[in-house]
Amino acid sequence: MKRYGPLIVVPGALAVGDPGRHHLRLTPDAVLFRDGSENRGIVPWIQVERVLIDVPVTRFRLPGLVSTIVIGALTFLAVSDLGMDPDDGTVDVQIGGESTTAPLSRHHVGGYWAPTVDGAHRLLQHLIDHPEQRSLLARPESLLDVAARLARSAASGTSGA
Repeated sequence: MKRYGPLIVVPGALAVGDPGRHHLRLTPDAVLFRDGSENRGIVPWIQVERVLIDVPVTRFRLPGLVSTIVIGALTFLAVSDLGMDPDDGTVDVQIGGESTTAPLSRHHVGGYWAPTVDGAHRLLQHLIDHPEQRSLLARPESLLDVAARLARSAASGTSGA
């Protein structure tokens, strides 16, 4: 599965957060609040005004890789599961002028690289502001590349997509 920070490609959609736990699933028609495979709510895009992800961030470029290696080594040495699941973050979705906050599960222990979270925010706002682009959520692989470009353009101070 292709992933960029808190965004991950799932069949026919783009997920924000860990798709096996609490996450948002973005389809061309709606934003779905999910807990694993269970729907907790569906909001048509037309009602979504803003999506803000609140997760720990880091300036270190490869936090997921390092945390996976370290925890894997510690688990191997301990010969048992250390029970080190990442703490949930939150996502705040403004719907029709009202904020709805929901848990957002992370993919790994430790923070996300800060530019990936910024790129995710920019991509989400782009999808809100440009409804014609939401059809790309049916095949979201290319959207992760857009999120990366948006994050790089913000870091360099240039205008993005």
